[in-house]
Amino acid sequence: ATRAFETVMELKKEGKVGHLGISFHDSAEVLDNMLTRHPEIEVVQIQFNYLDYNDESVEGRKCYEVCRKHNKPIIVMEPVKGGILAELPNQIGDRLKSYAPEASIASWGIRFAASLDGILAVLSGMSNYEQMEDNLSYMEEFESKYLEKSENVKEYEENKITLKDITAETEALQSQQNDLYNKKSQF
Repeated sequence: ATRAFETVMELKKEGKVGHLGISFHDSAEVLDNMLTRHPEIEVVQIQFNYLDYNDESVEGRKCYEVCRKHNKPIIVMEPVKGGILAELPNQIGDRLKSYAPEASIASWGIRFAASLDGILAVLSGMSNYEQMEDNLSYMEEFESKYLEKSENVKEYEENKITLKDITAETEALQSQQNDLYNKKSQF
């Protein structure tokens, strides 16, 4: 058996480790068991975005709820799902633009995550200077002016742009991309 937690806690007592956090990539049930057995964990990083929110393989919402249950601050990774949520199909992208013309498509994913209670930080990958400037433009003085602040995603679903609509469209896009990748892999 590994003594990872014991070792880290010894290092923390020695002042060599400031805080104990984990990056988590498993089910909400495993996370709940881990946080119950190891309350010394201070922060949890999870994959969290509106596409994976109800996805049974990622369990974004469920992992978020487990972190909240245990009062652990959350660091969000994958708020735009590796760029998938930055380039939505026209029917969804146009709908988002009609609601908030000045907001980038990527900003919806980042602001969705940042709007929820318990979020300590949202990590967003950027490929160029323009993407960095875009992220800073809406996060420097963050307001959730396009999304109602709530832990209950049903309130988001009642808004003009529904999470269900965006999720359905982006899931279709992801399926198309997976099909294309699988066809290329066959050669």
